[in-house]
Amino acid sequence: MLERWSNGFFRSTLHRVLGNGQERFSIAYFVEPSHDCLVECLPTCQSKVNPLRYPPIKCETYLLQRYKDTHADRNSYK
Repeated sequence: MLERWSNGFFRSTLHRVLGNGQERFSIAYFVEPSHDCLVECLPTCQSKVNPLRYPPIKCETYLLQRYKDTHADRNSYK
């Protein structure tokens, strides 16, 4: 979502773990805005030379689309 708010200035990173043979532990922590929040480009992140790249979208719609794009069983998110 930060990529959409910043009009591509802050890019999403590829999330992956490369094994090095050692045991590894991790704790995931996720935050997100309210599902009815409108995710749209901040006014300071667009201009004539940097036009809008992403249309406004509700957080809920955006998250559901991301889940559908990244999970094999897409029917479980309908």
